[in-house]
Amino acid sequence: MDRLQVASLGTDSVIRIWDGMLKDDWLEQDMQEHDLEFCDFREVSATVMTWNAGASKPTSLSGRFEEQDGNFFRDLLKPEDPSDILVFGFQELVDLEDKKVTAKSFFKSSKKKDASEQEHMSRQYRAWRDHLIRTIDDYLPGESYTLLHTANLVGLFTCVFVKESERMRIRDLNAAEVKLGMGGLHGNKGALVVRFILDDSSVCFVNCHLAAGQTQTVHRNNDVAAIMETSALPPQMDLGARADIFVGGGDGSMILDHEICILNGDLNYRIDSMTRDAVIRCVKEGNLTRLLENDQLLRSKRRNPGFRLRAFRECPITFAPTYKYDVGTDRFDELKQRLATDIKLDYLVNVFGLSSKDAMKLLKL
Repeated sequence: MDRLQVASLGTDSVIRIWDGMLKDDWLEQDMQEHDLEFCDFREVSATVMTWNAGASKPTSLSGRFEEQDGNFFRDLLKPEDPSDILVFGFQELVDLEDKKVTAKSFFKSSKKKDASEQEHMSRQYRAWRDHLIRTIDDYLPGESYTLLHTANLVGLFTCVFVKESERMRIRDLNAAEVKLGMGGLHGNKGALVVRFILDDSSVCFVNCHLAAGQTQTVHRNNDVAAIMETSALPPQMDLGARADIFVGGGDGSMILDHEICILNGDLNYRIDSMTRDAVIRCVKEGNLTRLLENDQLLRSKRRNPGFRLRAFRECPITFAPTYKYDVGTDRFDELKQRLATDIKLDYLVNVFGLSSKDAMKLLKL
């Protein structure tokens, strides 16, 4: 009791006592300021891709449209400077508009789901996993990668590869899923989380798909909060190890406990306060500044002090909105009489390099 004590009463009706001087936080910051005196550092590179695939198959990347589609993965992997870690995050790898699939997935238990439906979903995931393995072998023949982790949740799919030279440095690999659809019961919206310890740094990757709809900004913000506040991962019970690996006094059970967090996905944020014609005119003129001023995600970061993505960094957006294109083109779908404000951006948050092709963005760390 030699510290200033602060009491809080939460919505769970539990009273908690806190250190009002935040001694642990002060000690952590002080130690970080002296890292260079006591720690050795090395650079590790990562490439992270996020793509709402719209139930596409690997064969969709060849033969139908532009040559650039077929070359996407080659350009992504950058054979001249391959990354140490490759993370592929897909959304809508199965057709979420297929009411039969989503209804069966929700109403039937895992043991009772139709075998053919499950086999179709499994085939789709396996097809992309195998395609990624072949692609890495084809475009990075001089490198040796190992498949570290795969996970799927209805339409979400995550694949993580690491160089074999890095594999022995990785430990404590854990994964979790966060379901957000139907009040947390269904995985048509949600997140896949994977974390590991690389040397002495905790790394967490989050692949998510948030609520759709022009007017659903608050819903999306709540989805983000639910993902960030869920204790989905197994905690580190050793108090000494916690302080060395995780940040903010966390035990590793939550996403933001990790030193490095990278969030990608189809966040479904839209453009507000502009007509469709005005948006398309800005796109044609290359006036991205005006579009970004009305972007729901950036507005939430500016206006909402409690927004859970405020701590994330995003590089400047240099590409036009990607929704909704005619398939196989970068032309907006003129047949759909949607409001311009229904145009949205997919996001790769906390990135240091960003580009896009057909709603695919990648990260080069």
